Parts: sequence; structure tokens; C-alpha cells
Amino acid sequence: MDPHVINVNDRPNIEAAIKRPREGVKPPDDVKSTHYLGRPEDDAMNPQLAPYAYYIHRPTGDVTPDHSHKANRTEFVVEGKIEWRERGKPPVVYGAGTLTYVEASTVYGYTVIEDAKILIVFDGPPNGVASSGRRRTP
Repeated sequence: MDPHVINVNDRPNIEAAIKRPREGVKPPDDVKSTHYLGRPEDDAMNPQLAPYAYYIHRPTGDVTPDHSHKANRTEFVVEGKIEWRERGKPPVVYGAGTLTYVEASTVYGYTVIEDAKILIVFDGPPNGVASSGRRRTP
């Protein structure tokens, strides 16, 4: 693979195309966003080529329902604060500068406590949710 440089501001916001069950009225695209940072020639909604990277912005109060992915997930909180929920464990609050690792098939969700910007990288295609069938992309 030839090296490539991708700026999040040059990538389209795919938030409106992401289907999330149990989600109410979506905020405007300028409030909540998901940018695919993988290869430009890959399909952002069904990526098949590494890297599988996303940069997301979530507003205060946004709730990501419990879901899981088929790939391992590494997350770095660039700005903000979230309350992380994982089945069978007490919630954990963490913020900017925190790196987390989530194994494939782990059922989790989170609530945004302060506007958050998060970099998410999967070690394989994240699509096709594992156990809970809740979401198809980050």
C-alpha cells in the first residue's frame, strides 16, 4: 500500500447514512458526525481494506446504545468525556487523553458527558455486528 495522507476535514460526514436502531431524532450533521479515515477508494459504509479508522464527534447527552463489533476496537478520546457501559461491569467515566481497547463481540455503549471527539480504529472490518445485532458501523 502506498502511503496516503487523509485530513478529517476532507472526508464526508457519513453519520446520516448510518442506521442505528432505537435512535430518536438525529441531531443536525454539524452536531454529530462520523468520518471514515480509511483508504479513499474503499467503501466507508462497508470497508474491506485496512486501515479501519473513524473520527467521530458526539454532543453532550448523546447516547450510543449497547452494541458490539466483529473486530477488536481501539479508541482514543481526543476531547470531551464519556461514561462507558459494558455488560456485567460498573460504568466508567473517562475523558481526553484516554485510550481504551475493546475485544471483538464485547457488548458496550456509552453516554457523552461533555462534547467528545474520538478516534476509533478497528483491527478488521467492523461491519456486521457480533452478538447483539445493534449497529453496523461505529
